[in-house]
Amino acid sequence: MSEKETAQQAPDKPGKAARVARSGLYLIPGYSVVKAVASMKETAATGMRTIVDQHRELVAQRTNPRTRTFSEALSSRSADALPLEAIERSCVRRKQLSMAIAFVSVSFVLGSGLGRNYFGMFLGLLFVAFCLMFVLKFEHRLWQIEQGRAFPDAPLGGYGQFFAVGGAVKRLLDPHLAL
Repeated sequence: MSEKETAQQAPDKPGKAARVARSGLYLIPGYSVVKAVASMKETAATGMRTIVDQHRELVAQRTNPRTRTFSEALSSRSADALPLEAIERSCVRRKQLSMAIAFVSVSFVLGSGLGRNYFGMFLGLLFVAFCLMFVLKFEHRLWQIEQGRAFPDAPLGGYGQFFAVGGAVKRLLDPHLAL
């Protein structure tokens, strides 16, 4: 392949002299640090623009920001949606699985602590927290279904209301073995 063909295929590619000159800049003390900081600044700016754009889109998607009631939620379900009892069973099973994995993780944390493996303890604690977030999620859903059946025209409660009701911690620790 001749030089003309190469130049025609890659017109964006800088010449040898430009590449050598740019490489020579890295010999200047501190230049690489300045370039790294500039790159981080550019990356952070584009990331912030992405977050702002996503936030704008989410705000535009919210047509009705008010909290729905249980009866509204039931009436807006499609005809082929799972029955409420199946959703409850699924939440209970997933909560039980999350609790079992959290128990195994707590055992790992204790074993790592006895062996003075602090990194293992840290990872185990992170995994326990991760599992407990799932436990909270599924118990909150179960609580919403229970409250919705009792008060169908009241707005669905959030996490703050879940914890404001007495016995939230007891509910979280209950594995629902009777179902």
